[in-house]
Amino acid sequence: MEDLKIDRNLKIPYYYQLYEKIAREIEANNIHEGEKLTGELDLCKSFGVSRITVRQALKELELNGYITRERGKGTFIRQRIETHSLQKVSSIIEELKKEGIKTKNMILENILINPDERIRKMLCLKEGEKILFIKRLVYAYNAPLYITRAFFPAELTGPIKNKILSEYSFTKIITEVFNLRLVHAKRILEAIVPDPEIASMLEINQDEKKAVNYLQTFWTVNHLNKQKTIYFEEFFNPLKGRFIFEKDY
Repeated sequence: MEDLKIDRNLKIPYYYQLYEKIAREIEANNIHEGEKLTGELDLCKSFGVSRITVRQALKELELNGYITRERGKGTFIRQRIETHSLQKVSSIIEELKKEGIKTKNMILENILINPDERIRKMLCLKEGEKILFIKRLVYAYNAPLYITRAFFPAELTGPIKNKILSEYSFTKIITEVFNLRLVHAKRILEAIVPDPEIASMLEINQDEKKAVNYLQTFWTVNHLNKQKTIYFEEFFNPLKGRFIFEKDY
């Protein structure tokens, strides 16, 4: 990777440039599965960036399933994450309803906005393209169960009424309300320490378990003969229930 350099004339943050360069090398199989990645200090020297920048890039790579970090051993290229056909992965809300568990969806935000650089890159949007941002809190068992932050390219749906968001799962909204065809999905699950806002909304007290289950979901849909990405971030209260993602082979 010694010939890969940071372009200091670009307005894209250095950490994201580094993330993209390493990710492309992994996707091109120039760095192989299981291979140990160059150490932080060597990456700093190779790319001429600070250790903070390198650590931010590595965090993004880990979040998106490219690498795994082992304490005392180093950073390794992760075995390829299995992706699921979304038609075989039911909506959590729909599964709860099948079990006779009542759910309530509270819409906290539903606005058209200009995305930040991170989301714009994840959705492969051009500068100036807007997204529909939705924050939804789902109640079950008479308690807050999980929070969803959804990011839709605005051209896919335009505004969505709160009534629809309150009554339907996102899967149904996309496939039935807007009749979009889902072609691919990737999910990344990890435990994180929630920020004060998430902890408050999930009613996690100071003396309770601090970690929450953080699930990232990437959907690919066909729209006007092009593929578009929809992104979700979900935060689950581990004290209120657990979820099993199952696939038939």
